[in-house]
Amino acid sequence: MRFYKVLVPMIESNLENMTTTEKEVAHFFLKQVTVEDLSSEMFSHQLHVSKATLTRFAKKCGFTGFREFLFHYREMMREKEDILAYKDLTQKVLFDYEEMLRKNYSILNESQLERIKEMINQAERVYLYGKGSSALALKEMKMRFMRLGIICEVIEDNDMFVWNNLLVDTSCLVIGASISGKTEAVLTALASAHKRGASTVLMTTKNFTEHELMCDEILLLAANKNLAYGNIISPQFPILLMTDCLFSYYLEDPHRRMYYDQTIIDKEEP
Repeated sequence: MRFYKVLVPMIESNLENMTTTEKEVAHFFLKQVTVEDLSSEMFSHQLHVSKATLTRFAKKCGFTGFREFLFHYREMMREKEDILAYKDLTQKVLFDYEEMLRKNYSILNESQLERIKEMINQAERVYLYGKGSSALALKEMKMRFMRLGIICEVIEDNDMFVWNNLLVDTSCLVIGASISGKTEAVLTALASAHKRGASTVLMTTKNFTEHELMCDEILLLAANKNLAYGNIISPQFPILLMTDCLFSYYLEDPHRRMYYDQTIIDKEEP
């Protein structure tokens, strides 16, 4: 288990359910301070709270008690120390990826993934719209979905956006990807497909309102500073991460699993 990826999101996702005092405890642990004495007595004294408050805080984070929480916190800090053993540039990459995974915990909406899965199942044709790095990630999505028996087509040319939209109708699903949420060609094509009756999904880091964009589903991706520029982390990463999440839902379907099993090239012959 990667404790860093689990503990921090568990604290953050439960902040709204905490009292003011419990939130003070939460913010202390979110700072990831290294503490020598990991005992409830020490934290009770240092944070000026009762042991009962520490227990309630731990339970609201999903643990049986503060002792179990401290075990996870200790392991998280050990993992962090292991990362710090690397050079500065390597640390930066590792921390950025850890941060992206942590943010994905916060924004992941399983009900929405179920809806999108059903949209894919219902569609007779699935088109994937994207430019640049987004298009590259969508090609990976196409390959993954093909292994499940789902036929997809990646469109990445501006003229093809226009021409392809002449073919879409209510039987189609169009999934667009724009990391920045500013790729006009993709946004315009997605809106046009929506007007023609196609079901539409946009994968983006920008949190659009319903009035800003005509789209059935806006699938939020984990964001990082300058992600669209690809300075350190590949801008394809959040799209690929969400693709994996969707893919995992399909593997529970016996029909789709049958397709997938037939694509395993290296499996042993009976």
